[in-house]
Amino acid sequence: MIPNESIPQDEYDGYLDALTETLESVRATLQADHSLSTDQRMFGRRLLFLARQPIAEAERILPESDRDDDAVDIQTLESGADYGEVLTHLERRLCWLIDSRRTERSAAYYSDDTHDARFIRALEYVTALRDILPAVATTSPVLAEMDTISRGDIDPHVGGRGPGDGRWLEYQLQRALRRWGYRVDRRQQLFSMEVDVVATREEKQQAPSDWVVGQCKDWTDDPITPATLFRLCTVAFACRAMPILCHTTELTPRTEQLARELEVRVLDLKDLERAALPAPQVAKPTTELLEWRPQYRARNDRGSLPLMFRTEPGKRFSYVPGFSPVGKDADYEPIEDDDTHPAGGQ
Repeated sequence: MIPNESIPQDEYDGYLDALTETLESVRATLQADHSLSTDQRMFGRRLLFLARQPIAEAERILPESDRDDDAVDIQTLESGADYGEVLTHLERRLCWLIDSRRTERSAAYYSDDTHDARFIRALEYVTALRDILPAVATTSPVLAEMDTISRGDIDPHVGGRGPGDGRWLEYQLQRALRRWGYRVDRRQQLFSMEVDVVATREEKQQAPSDWVVGQCKDWTDDPITPATLFRLCTVAFACRAMPILCHTTELTPRTEQLARELEVRVLDLKDLERAALPAPQVAKPTTELLEWRPQYRARNDRGSLPLMFRTEPGKRFSYVPGFSPVGKDADYEPIEDDDTHPAGGQ
């Protein structure tokens, strides 16, 4: 059952501290548990990392209080402990927080109306661990006995993994982009093609990356080939947006080279934990020891347009009209009247 104890307001931040410490304990245990596969450890630790963020946000908003650190129970996970038991513990605590947010009794505990949404986000990630960790029931016993919180309250896309099902990775990219200041939609239509993720920056920075499209490949075996990259770039040019390839597998050498030359942002799961949208990797260090040749620069190797088009107005490499590439890295600068067609007579 969900804890029915009444937590005084001056101990509420201690309750959140206890949740954070439990999450950290499970993360540390997953890191050291080599009975799990590399993917299980990596994905499990990432889900716990993401579960911590909304709890930390709630802690920052709440005022600090004088309390006894032993006043709140902290459950840690020792080596060899039952993952299912601790997941149930976390789910029970989070459900209590969500449920208490919806009662009159807890109105004074919260400074705004977004805490319940934060705790639902944390619960999404914790319940998703049931699909990853072995010997753990995929159905939460806590949610099964709840009257006020149902499975429908939890995002159904968080567990979407497997061959032909990329919802989980699309969801991770969506979360990261929102944290980086974007409005995001998933599974949108571009004419006759489906786009995994589209996003526009809330506060424009006068840069091509104010608009991005993302393609997600949650694969485990097959490498990503140039065909995938060409489709993404076609979509990006059509949307006048910068391309993002989010993946969990390897890129073929040719795909990696093309990603540099076409300035595609290639993100793995660790990149989604960064503080801001990473820049495209256009520079490749030399591999020879003690060699100081200039680094590989994508724009040098990419070349330019055919000679017939090169002198036409508005003809240059840029995903977003109105921006001109400058330098040898991935910088652009805004220019005026760049969207005029060369046949316009100007």
